[in-house]
Amino acid sequence: MKVSVIIPCYRAEATLRRAVASALEGAPADLQLLLVEDGSPDGTGALCDQLAAGDARITALHRPNGGAGAARNTGLEAAQGDWVLFLDADDELLPGLWAALDALPVTDEAMILFGLQRASTGESVTVAPLAEGRYEGLAALEPRLSALLFDTGLLAAPYPKLFRRSAIGALRFDENLKINEDVLFNILFLQKTTAIYCLRGVYYKQNDVGSGSLSRSLRGDLLDAEAVTRPALEVLLRQNGLDPAPYLYTSRVRACLNQYGLLTGCRGSLSFGARRALFARILKDRDARAALTARLRRDPNRLLAIPYRIGVACRWPGFLAAYTLAKQRFL
Repeated sequence: MKVSVIIPCYRAEATLRRAVASALEGAPADLQLLLVEDGSPDGTGALCDQLAAGDARITALHRPNGGAGAARNTGLEAAQGDWVLFLDADDELLPGLWAALDALPVTDEAMILFGLQRASTGESVTVAPLAEGRYEGLAALEPRLSALLFDTGLLAAPYPKLFRRSAIGALRFDENLKINEDVLFNILFLQKTTAIYCLRGVYYKQNDVGSGSLSRSLRGDLLDAEAVTRPALEVLLRQNGLDPAPYLYTSRVRACLNQYGLLTGCRGSLSFGARRALFARILKDRDARAALTARLRRDPNRLLAIPYRIGVACRWPGFLAAYTLAKQRFL
């Protein structure tokens, strides 16, 4: 199988060589490696050109800054492989992937899914306990489907997987979204997918320890992003004969919990008004309030959790906004 690897490159001088080397290790001669420099203000563009000059399998593409989704779209326009694999410039492919792919009995499957390792935890996240092989439709992935979508994120992320390029067709990442554009792409792709091949190996390393990691940076658009992907997820689930209610519940509540976690645990420049509005949206959701209450009851730091417990119990978004700002300023 001929594979096109697409790497969006922005401020990637420190990590791009490692990512490229990992993709080339043991790779076939017909590999297409596309480095898409996304208007980076540093020396990333020059590094892409240097790497391309050193290996005929590498092509450097340059575009004005538009974000990771736009860069991936540029790569998709240039891709010539039967399969497409997305690799972030600060991540790595792990040894053995190319040999494993060469031995796969893949027929008409549109996606090949495998495991990843997260640097933040050192743990490997796999598709276990699913047996390796072909799965006809999402319903065949039960009872692991919820975990694959939400707990591990293996199905929701643009990695670790290969997409059959003919199945992608005209589908592209929504360049207007600054978050979840990859989740939406995956959901829309899965709407067109009849079968998935699950590969038990762990072949992707996600280096999620940088300041740009979602869990380490304060942002306020998680609820809006989930509201965009939820209707597409509902269509996908109904299409596969699955009851969407439990999945949509999980999607909505997890977005609220994650947004709450960023507001209470990360430093950032969100104003009081923006924080208050986000807390109000979270507290308005009855299921999210119940989940937050249960989480706060289990918090081992009981004294530190008291202000949050009061704010959630009394549904005081202004109190929570003021407290998180004060905590950021003085602690």
